[in-house]
Amino acid sequence: MAFDEVLGHEQARDGFCRALKRGRIAHAYLLAGPEGVGKGLLALQVAATLLCPHSGIGSSASAEVGKCGDCGSCHAVNSANHGGLQILTPGEGRGIDLGQIREMIRFLSLRSGERRVILIEPTERLAEPAASALLKTLEEPPPGAVFLLVCHRPAQLLTTIVSRCQRVTMGPLAREPFLEVLAGRQVDHQLACRLYQGTGGRPGAALSLFEAIERCGGEQRFRAVIASPPEDPRDLVAISTEDGGKPDRDAVLATVGLLADGVWAFRGDDPAGRRLAAERATLLAQVARHVEWSGSPDLALEAAAMILSALDPAELRFRLPRSLGVA
Repeated sequence: MAFDEVLGHEQARDGFCRALKRGRIAHAYLLAGPEGVGKGLLALQVAATLLCPHSGIGSSASAEVGKCGDCGSCHAVNSANHGGLQILTPGEGRGIDLGQIREMIRFLSLRSGERRVILIEPTERLAEPAASALLKTLEEPPPGAVFLLVCHRPAQLLTTIVSRCQRVTMGPLAREPFLEVLAGRQVDHQLACRLYQGTGGRPGAALSLFEAIERCGGEQRFRAVIASPPEDPRDLVAISTEDGGKPDRDAVLATVGLLADGVWAFRGDDPAGRRLAAERATLLAQVARHVEWSGSPDLALEAAAMILSALDPAELRFRLPRSLGVA
């Protein structure tokens, strides 16, 4: 099967293979599923295949469709420097704004007649004006344009955007492909098994958590941070960055997400420990959502430290600032 860089997800991979083999290419695909399961990687592989001149798209002579991996086009996609590919991601401390969509529209007006691919990740981070402008483009797509929308939370998208895309659903990985991904990154097998349970089969989340553990100097030190956060909450950011921990919005968002995954991955086996971990992880996820939508990073870090330290996190729902959206 093609797209073999992506482990698991046989149904999604096979669906793309059949469509491309027949030359039946939709103008827009929505790759939806939990964060960290490989949606972005598959989208990039599909983009490379769409742009590769040797992919065998629409050719009955080819036994299998897929990028060749050796031509200039494939190398350009791998380096994010292909003239026919534009990747839209949130800017630092903000979502995907209208200016980026306008630049995308200008990009689509060039290279008329040639295939162009737009990859947006994560699509739910589109600002409202940007989402409206994207919708207009999806309603009347330029010839040769293919949109690959990667989305962790499709319920946050305009229903009209969703309705104009062919949906590709991707769930968590099964145990064996998950462990294969982590083995490829030299993660200890026992730790990989714990991360499988802790991240719910999301290898991207597991690898981010593994990197955080390495930054802390090992699993025990990482557990110590979760059990007893530093006096200055801004020091928590060091688990998610290599540069000493600058507490900007993106770093804080990554930090809170890692803490949420960490408290669940290393929860106690007893019912009380599991309940405590579930309450903490839920509150941390809500704090992360606050940061994602332009909330205060400093306030989020203070709240995260309070959540980790509280003996009964459920009581914090009445003490945390209402602006955090925790209820």
